[in-house]
Amino acid sequence: MMNVRAIDYITEDFYESLSFQDGEMPDLDSVKILFFDEGVLINNSFAKPIMFTAETFIQTLETQLADGTLKQFMQRELYSKTEVFGKIAQRVSVYEYSFSDYQTANLPRGINYIQFIQVDDNWQITSMAWADENENHQIPAEYL
Repeated sequence: MMNVRAIDYITEDFYESLSFQDGEMPDLDSVKILFFDEGVLINNSFAKPIMFTAETFIQTLETQLADGTLKQFMQRELYSKTEVFGKIAQRVSVYEYSFSDYQTANLPRGINYIQFIQVDDNWQITSMAWADENENHQIPAEYL
């Protein structure tokens, strides 16, 4: 169970590091240290997958912050299921997100599949792939 707690914290840190209010900045330095090596992040919510390394993901966010296309963002986990085998783990992470007021009901949601490895007694993210919920792909009831 100790392994799952550490993975809970890393996942929470990831979402919290990306979340920020208008007039604030996200904690992007913390994002990079959560990943093993370069890491792989894939947004598969659109017609074609968009792939990043942890570094290019952060650079993309920094560009959006600098040019004003990203003013605030919030993402938080609604449900998780983590499986651990030795020094590898996978997490199903259901999230909701908002680019504006996140106190509203019925925020957009999605599922993030996150893989971890244990290195020197610490867990790190190796990869994640996510897709937002849409009319063709609904989050299963058992995840809500």
